[in-house]
Amino acid sequence: MGKEKSNTAPAAAGTLKWQENFERITANIISVMVFVAFGFVALMSMFQTSTLDPEKYVSEHILFVQDNLLINLPIMGLFFMAVMAMGRKYNFFKRVNMTFMEVALAVYVLLLGLIWVLKVQSVPAADSANIFYAASGAAKNDFTNMRSNSVFYNHAYYKDNSYFMFYPFQLGFVFISELIYRIFGAESALPLEIINVICVAAAYLGIAKISRLLFKRRAVEFVAIILLIGCLQPILFATFAYGNIMGMAFAIWASYFLIKYLQGGKWLLLIPSGILLVLSTLAKYNNMIYLIAFIIVLIIHAVRNKKWQSIAFILAICVCTIGASKLIIASYESRSGQKFTSGVSQTLYMDIGMQESYMAPGWYTDIGMKTFMNSGFDTKIANEKAKQDIDKRLKAFSSNLNYGAEFFSKKVLSQWNEPSYESIWVSKVKTHYNGEPDSFVDSVYNKGLSKVLDFWFNIYMQALFLLFAGGIFVMLIKGKNNAALILLPLVLLGAFGYHMIFEGKSQYILTYIILMIPTAAWAAVTLMESKFNLLSKIKEDKHE
Repeated sequence: MGKEKSNTAPAAAGTLKWQENFERITANIISVMVFVAFGFVALMSMFQTSTLDPEKYVSEHILFVQDNLLINLPIMGLFFMAVMAMGRKYNFFKRVNMTFMEVALAVYVLLLGLIWVLKVQSVPAADSANIFYAASGAAKNDFTNMRSNSVFYNHAYYKDNSYFMFYPFQLGFVFISELIYRIFGAESALPLEIINVICVAAAYLGIAKISRLLFKRRAVEFVAIILLIGCLQPILFATFAYGNIMGMAFAIWASYFLIKYLQGGKWLLLIPSGILLVLSTLAKYNNMIYLIAFIIVLIIHAVRNKKWQSIAFILAICVCTIGASKLIIASYESRSGQKFTSGVSQTLYMDIGMQESYMAPGWYTDIGMKTFMNSGFDTKIANEKAKQDIDKRLKAFSSNLNYGAEFFSKKVLSQWNEPSYESIWVSKVKTHYNGEPDSFVDSVYNKGLSKVLDFWFNIYMQALFLLFAGGIFVMLIKGKNNAALILLPLVLLGAFGYHMIFEGKSQYILTYIILMIPTAAWAAVTLMESKFNLLSKIKEDKHE
């Protein structure tokens, strides 16, 4: 096998040893934390699966189902034996035309996604409906739905107050949606759902290219594409007229340009990275997790290579991501004549994340919305009440450590180890523009294909978690860590930590799962090349 190329640009002459150590030690600390978090999920995925309760499906109630280890172990054993066997075809991976593979991947996602979206034709509901009504109305210069929630089916839930009094950060995606509806029509959410499919294809292509960029190996990109082909959940999730998918695509390509810069590229690469990151946070505000990860790796890079323009870029993207959201909110205030509050704060979201929920520990409850409303939409008063709630919950956890451990372990597993990530739920529970689903869609929802997909999701995610955790572990052993390599794992660690503490749902995790694929693909290629590959050893012995 050929020797791997270095993943890091050559250090500048005169770089101090402590700077090299700073990068390595910091990256190793992050990698250890990632390994502990995802090693736990990988291990637990072999013993149990979180699943949506069929008896309480609409309300998103989670069941924790024990898996049969006697089934999972042989299946994973066969999977890893197959990976090792692929080592015999390693020369093929090195010769395959990757441009063809990338085009084939994009066409595959587009065809599958468009077929699914056009067959389902999902009608927005709940939060996505509020955004649709606001954006489609704004496209016609009608801002009624921003001033009042009285026309929406659950208006009593908000006491007829505007939805955006609680969640003004959603106006970022309203703005993006308004542009789409102005161009393609505002009669249905289908234009946005079709664009979601394009964004899934773009995100998959970005992950494939990042895999090659990070590890400098054609074989790693090849395996990454194979893994992406098997990852059906984001494609099925494209029916959701919300900012998750679009935000994922923008963030992945922002990461691509940042990685190129970290590997010694020109500072001009930071411009598309910054623009895409701003768009990502407008589409989905939770993508501030990427912003924090970008800041950390840029600080490491600045110290390691004395690239002080990295610090200037940090300041610029902080101003732009926060400023863009505020600017759009101010614009809609001016256009609608409605003054919006600062909305439900992160302290209130933490309060939600600490509570028991009818769905699963730390999943959605209305405590944040009600606290904010009952405080007269005063964030300061609401935060004080939330802090009191949080303090009570922390005392409950500390006074009963077993309860605390069970609460947070169930919260983590209900999100990360729910292998469908609500990708089918988001359309199954809604109405459809074309009436009742046809036989194919019904099979995915309720019949034969439903069982096939449940089995596939479970096995696929077990393999992906194991490969990812194993890849992080091998990186630690080989000392391969650097700022570029830890960027996506750091985003995953941020998502893991954020949704362990703040409000959680398995659908929130869906946009992060493909970030594991570059490291998982490298782990698979490493396994193919391993001197412990029994199939290769037998072959060598026979040759001798």
